[in-house]
Amino acid sequence: MSRAPSARAARSPSACPSSAHSTRAGVMRAWSCHNLDMLLLVALGLLSQSPAQADLDALTALEAYAPTQSAPEAASIRDAEARLLERVRNLTALSPEVTGRLDELLSEHVERSTPLPDRPIRPNDPLARVLCAYENAKVLSTPVGETKAFRTATHFPGAVPEDATRVTRTVNVGLAVPGRHLLVGYAAPGEVVTVRLQQAPPGMTGLRIGAHSDDIQRRDSWPRPPRISKRFAARVGENRISNPFGGLIYLEVPPGSRGSLTVEVSNVVPAAQYVRGKTSDAEWQLERQAPAPWAELATDKIILTVPSSEIRDLDDPGKLMAFWDDVMDACADLAAIPRTRTRPERMVADVQISAGYMHAGYPIMVPTGEARNMVDLAHLRNGTWGFFHEIGHNHQNPDWTFGGTSEVTVNLFSLYVNETLCGKRWNQVWSAGFHESPARVRALLAEGKKPWDTGDLAIRLYMYVQLREKFGWEPVKKVFAEYGSLPAESRPKNDAEKRDQWLIRFSRAVGRNLGPFFEAWGVPTSDSARASLRDLPVWLPEDWDSHGGNLEAAVLG
Repeated sequence: MSRAPSARAARSPSACPSSAHSTRAGVMRAWSCHNLDMLLLVALGLLSQSPAQADLDALTALEAYAPTQSAPEAASIRDAEARLLERVRNLTALSPEVTGRLDELLSEHVERSTPLPDRPIRPNDPLARVLCAYENAKVLSTPVGETKAFRTATHFPGAVPEDATRVTRTVNVGLAVPGRHLLVGYAAPGEVVTVRLQQAPPGMTGLRIGAHSDDIQRRDSWPRPPRISKRFAARVGENRISNPFGGLIYLEVPPGSRGSLTVEVSNVVPAAQYVRGKTSDAEWQLERQAPAPWAELATDKIILTVPSSEIRDLDDPGKLMAFWDDVMDACADLAAIPRTRTRPERMVADVQISAGYMHAGYPIMVPTGEARNMVDLAHLRNGTWGFFHEIGHNHQNPDWTFGGTSEVTVNLFSLYVNETLCGKRWNQVWSAGFHESPARVRALLAEGKKPWDTGDLAIRLYMYVQLREKFGWEPVKKVFAEYGSLPAESRPKNDAEKRDQWLIRFSRAVGRNLGPFFEAWGVPTSDSARASLRDLPVWLPEDWDSHGGNLEAAVLG
């Protein structure tokens, strides 16, 4: 194998003549060559700096930094923090010198590096963040038999009562349902729980302690350590697991599994669980007093994970979860998918989440401040937005969500659920700014502007509201069903195709040419797409001023 030439050898001799040249030009070229050599040496020196030394230098920079009221402005401090936050996630990559210094600093700054709900670690203290993340990684990697309860666990996820009994329970898990299955127990912080599996299907994901699986390291505020949920490989026979933070215990089942599995869990704190259609009223009266700090309310469509304090006085979880099932069925109806689900959605309350105020996914994550609203049937029936919004994200189809609409089409689900289950029309939910959309759109059109170009999410959503107000929800469902049955070759490949297909499919569904409507709004579509609709009568909203510049141009096309 040939070797690449060195930096010096690779340069052409004529490019850097010897300093023996006596001409002025020769001297200047020699000076330039000398400096190029120096720059190369510096670069090679930086490249040859060991990771350990770079870690120590970054740590020294953070030690010398005095926190202010805001995040550091100096790039060197931000870079040092970013490096160390990434490095401490993999403890095996750190040198003994680095871990030794980190341990020394931890002992000096215990309180400073301890995140609590009422005293979060903030971005103005990068050293505290690094120490917190380092200790977080350490305690999560501690062997099961050596795990101790972490000092923040009593604050979040919460304390286990001192007199709480430890029990052994046997649970039968249906493997045809993928995802997390609660083993009806809570692992006390630092305590070893034994899970016995009779068999494990191929590809078993494993066991988990802790419902709060969001990694919040990228958030500014840390009211808890960044990672507090821990996963374990599952094997046939006895599995010993523990978590310094404690948490609900789950078996995680991969898609495609079949059959059932009997699981025995020992040394667990009883956790309250309500399962619609299985838990009787009498059983619930006892179940809701279970001592674990977290509880679950479940159906085959959705599972809510909330602090136990929120369900102690919940007298009728059946009515509550029936409503949540109605929410899930409504979303399925609008999305034109079966009401029967492969797995239930999950919604978990957390003191901090990885992104936004709430976020979609599995599980859907919401702030603990919303936990009470999750189980307040009167609140839900009166209309709400955020919960339905995040559930909507899990039903969005990228084929009918083009650029600039990911936070727009999702709200069709919020609108639909609020209208069909809560009796709230579009102008009774969300925000005052949304309710003002009609007047704002008319004003923009009168000024010869295209409303879509504002980028305002409320304005853009109103375009869909206009279609619903004129044509109802059935065309939306019809078009969504069309998308769901498209063969791969017919699916839109880019935003331009997505816009064209949405225009054409919706126009055909309602029997009206919506090309001028899209043009007036400023939603780009192709000439060919608009031309394909000329056999249909044009539709424009009745409350629009037909003399507006944009509107007239759109109609005349």
